[in-house]
Amino acid sequence: MSNSAIIIITHGSRRNTFVEDMVNLARYIEEKLEVPVFLSHNEYTEPNWRNIVSELLSKGINHIVFALAFLGRGNHVAKDIMGSFGVSEFYKWVKSTYEGKEINVYFTKPLADSNLVKLALFYRVSTAFPQQENEYIEDPEEIEERTMKFIREKVRERFPYMGDREIEIIARAVYASGNLDLADKIYISQDAVDIGIESLKTGISILTDVKMVSAGIRWNKVENYLDKASELAKEMRITRTAAGIRLGLSSPKIVVIGNAPTAVAEVLKIRKEGVEIPLVIATPPGFTNAVEVKEDLIRSGIPCIVLRGTYGGSSIAVSIINELIRMVRSYGG
Repeated sequence: MSNSAIIIITHGSRRNTFVEDMVNLARYIEEKLEVPVFLSHNEYTEPNWRNIVSELLSKGINHIVFALAFLGRGNHVAKDIMGSFGVSEFYKWVKSTYEGKEINVYFTKPLADSNLVKLALFYRVSTAFPQQENEYIEDPEEIEERTMKFIREKVRERFPYMGDREIEIIARAVYASGNLDLADKIYISQDAVDIGIESLKTGISILTDVKMVSAGIRWNKVENYLDKASELAKEMRITRTAAGIRLGLSSPKIVVIGNAPTAVAEVLKIRKEGVEIPLVIATPPGFTNAVEVKEDLIRSGIPCIVLRGTYGGSSIAVSIINELIRMVRSYGG
């Protein structure tokens, strides 16, 4: 409203630093609300709020918000200020008169009951009582090394019969998820690791269901056709992720699916059509289709690494394929 203004009222102080602090506060509110803001005081310091009100009324401004920059509801608030207008309620526009002129006034509450003020005061007081802090490891390589060592030991306790490479793949999935119980949900078909490594050695392309998976894979031949899949998806009445998988599997590729159960279902359809798929890594989460389609993949005979159940996520799929890539590059399989 063009006939509106905000008056901040403080108790007042003769100290210049007090006024400087309050001027900054007034400027902040004015910039945020784009409404004229006037700093005033109840005593000791000029300008006095009474003079500001008189001046604004003379200019035709008759809607005034009084921002009470007091901590509590003392006599200055109730009697000196609000009492001058015959007002006793906060956060409500009230018609009043002042110096014989009609005025609409709106009063904010003092600050002490604000949770933000309480929190600010708590933070400042708490600096006098520093909490004992643990010593944290900051080197990212050391963090990863220690964490992986711990996870490997726990996984091996659960699966003492399992080979080192399978243990490493499960450990990487656990590391990516932060959930040790996930170790019991990882299924690795017979020869899946060997087939994955041998396929990668040939320089095979990796096909993904979503771009988030593509972005995390450390391989120079990663394909995703989601952006080109709309037309095929409409034509076949399937999801875009499923259509993207169909577009990509015109030739054998490792398939990595971290998000879309429908992409796994499409892989199964394409395999029945005679397309060779050397390895599928499937970790899509979900409560509809995800559980069933992942079990169908396990039963299909396609070499696969699967996170069973409703668990899943793109980061887990990425961690598994990157571990296979690491094996190829670091140890030659």
